[in-house]
Amino acid sequence: MSLELFYANFMQEIYSEAEVGSKFNEPVFVEKICDYLVEQAVIENYNLCSYKKDSLGLKLDAWLQNEENGVLTLIVSHYKDKLETLTTSLATQISKRAVRFFEKSLDSNFYQTMEETDLAYPLVRDICLKSSGITSVKILIITNCEISKSIKSIESIDSCNGIKLNFDIWDIERIYRIDSSSSGKEAIEIDFKEEFGDYLPCLKAFSKTDEYQSYLLVLPGAFLSQLYDKYTERLLEQNVRTFLQFKGKVNKGMRNTIINQPNMFFAFNNGLTATAEEITTLEEYGNTMISKLKNLQIVNGGQTTASIYNTLKKEKADLSQVFIQVKLTIVPPEFVETVVPKISEFANTQNKVNAADFFSNSPFHWRFEELSRRVWAPSPEGGLQDTHWFYERARGQYMTAKTKLTPSEQKKFEKINPKSQMITKTDLAKYFNSWEKMPHVVSLGAQKNFGRFADAMTEQWSKDEKQFNELFFKESIAKAILFKELDKKIMKQSWYGGYKANLVTYTISKFRQMLDGKGKLLDLISIWKSQSLPDEILSSLLDIAEKVNEAIKKTPLHVTNIGEWCKKADCWENLKQTNIQLSTDVENLLIDPSIAKERKKEAANVQSIDNGIEAQRYIFDKTDKYWKKMQAWNKASFVLSHKEKSILDIAAAIPMKIPTEKQCLSLLDIERKALEEGFHFA
Repeated sequence: MSLELFYANFMQEIYSEAEVGSKFNEPVFVEKICDYLVEQAVIENYNLCSYKKDSLGLKLDAWLQNEENGVLTLIVSHYKDKLETLTTSLATQISKRAVRFFEKSLDSNFYQTMEETDLAYPLVRDICLKSSGITSVKILIITNCEISKSIKSIESIDSCNGIKLNFDIWDIERIYRIDSSSSGKEAIEIDFKEEFGDYLPCLKAFSKTDEYQSYLLVLPGAFLSQLYDKYTERLLEQNVRTFLQFKGKVNKGMRNTIINQPNMFFAFNNGLTATAEEITTLEEYGNTMISKLKNLQIVNGGQTTASIYNTLKKEKADLSQVFIQVKLTIVPPEFVETVVPKISEFANTQNKVNAADFFSNSPFHWRFEELSRRVWAPSPEGGLQDTHWFYERARGQYMTAKTKLTPSEQKKFEKINPKSQMITKTDLAKYFNSWEKMPHVVSLGAQKNFGRFADAMTEQWSKDEKQFNELFFKESIAKAILFKELDKKIMKQSWYGGYKANLVTYTISKFRQMLDGKGKLLDLISIWKSQSLPDEILSSLLDIAEKVNEAIKKTPLHVTNIGEWCKKADCWENLKQTNIQLSTDVENLLIDPSIAKERKKEAANVQSIDNGIEAQRYIFDKTDKYWKKMQAWNKASFVLSHKEKSILDIAAAIPMKIPTEKQCLSLLDIERKALEEGFHFA
């Protein structure tokens, strides 16, 4: 697909969404790109504000404050209705609007003359009153123009109060390039000499016959901090945990060591385990030097990285004596999904790691993905084409599936798998936790919310994996439909004044609480069958949303930031106490819990049968060669029991012998055991 065609399709989505919601094009564009930046792990969350004062040369469209490290992100848009070039002078002009906004916010007169209902008010007030807590400012320019080839970057500057201001531009060509790539994400390409002034010395830790290349190296603390400052959460996408601030003993210890005994950090710290997809090395005076790395990922040591960065930012720590040992393994893209989780798991000994920490590779994901490819969604009324709700277990799967096809096959693929019906892991977590009455958790942002979702799914899977079946999938999609339809309509309401993301999740949670109070359940399967939300329910949700809008704005006296207030459990507790009546029209659409209970029982029984069928298909797809190699491996390692060995012997004799359904299920456990003990099929 060419850039021009991508742009045309992209803009058509903007126009369609704006028309449906009776909105202007630019706010739709801003929200769409901000959502995209969250998906790309560039930002964790965002607050919309749409502030513009042409007479003062001020503009700001969205923002994010990271209270952990004091980094303030300001997002300013440049929107046009046709594909134009963003020149150097224009980019500078746009960036200055955000710079002026920040510098004017430092003056107390600015926020004191603003209406408190203005969406930018909480930000302006916080900048003025809490400027000492701001360590740096990142200004993101988002535009549907194409950046001029002459623009390499916008140089960092110091604001009027000495705070460093950094700039980044996200234009339509950059988004096109990422969406067209097989991975669906922007590659991290580090040229050490160009970016940091020198090559990185290392020791080779592999032989010519080894499957993977590994290296040992030492990173200066300031160097690691620079890497994290530039790439932030993108460096930690394969990491098993999110940063836990300075709450745990390990983090407090690291902070204290950095400040009081920086020369001992190398001795006290376990270091980092990292991977990269490609490496370029050179020999210099008999030493191996790393010149370039592609897609560096810190798979263990996220806390170390963030602790060093946060201590520098918040406490201006001297990192000149801080060094970190690093074990780096080069893993080609095709092996990332299988190899990286193992590296992460075996390396992660510094803190106790829950099963949920490895959730990205859990069986829950694999099953939900399989169901999304297999289960057909009914055609909406009047339509003829059944479709799939495409679940991205791993980022970029949708685009990867498309790029392997011919142009005519791509059109067919898009009809069967509409882009509007593609959902990600973080989407699913958002739909699920909203329905489970955790709006304050959803409001924390995509990654933190996903962590809570992972905990819940891991616990439930261990209790009974059969509950994750076709019924669970269909009900999950019904929750997605409910969320997405409310999300589309809420901005069209006359009372709407911002905080859409919070309003949607709080409204759905309140709606669920109201249903629970009636002792009835929403018929999610009827929503699945119609692939739409009944008018009565949508109307009721919008009525509830109006009251939720009033409730979340009633913040405690010491709280002015509504977005931050929505992250607190107290906000949800307040809303739970708010009395809202359920309309009679909705009550007529509810079902008795006994009906849902019977459905779940039947679906679990069907899943038991499906498990057997899937196990048989899997065992036969592996072929006898695979099982024979495992058989030979066991003869040398003696890992399997006599019973397990006899079942493996049957699989190795396919097609002369056929394992039963029960034996196939046992073979899955045998394979898992063998893989854990070191078996691999090259």
